[in-house]
Amino acid sequence: MRIRDGYLVIGHFGRAPIRIHWSMPLGAFVLCGFKFAPGAWLGFLILVLVHELGHALLARAVGGYVVSVDVHALGGVCDWHGDVTMKQRALVAWGGVLAQLAVLLTAPLWSSFLPSWGFAGQLTTALTTTNMVLIALNLIPVRPFDGAEAWRLFR
Repeated sequence: MRIRDGYLVIGHFGRAPIRIHWSMPLGAFVLCGFKFAPGAWLGFLILVLVHELGHALLARAVGGYVVSVDVHALGGVCDWHGDVTMKQRALVAWGGVLAQLAVLLTAPLWSSFLPSWGFAGQLTTALTTTNMVLIALNLIPVRPFDGAEAWRLFR
């Protein structure tokens, strides 16, 4: 792992770096109401990473090229390029929400193994309740949210 331009590179998606910006913990702290809630902070990081990797998977599936996957204080960005149709671009926009939905649908399985208090309780709440809020927020049909592109699939 290394730090460059304020980002910590934690891995790669193909050749594209997966990076976390120094501001991410600050964003998680604000999102959690300025509370000490490390389980919720980790849950926020996981959700944003899963969301952006969902975009990356579908971008690659439609023939796109993923440049980077970034997480920062306000969420994340999957930077990708490709000569794709409007419907394919809309599919990529759905990738983030579909990945979050996969986390949500598996919640009964992993939450049965985790205690409902402390760090694990915060993590479980983030991966369920916070996840649902972020899914709804991302589907708002205005920029910069994914809904601005995603809903075009049904036009």
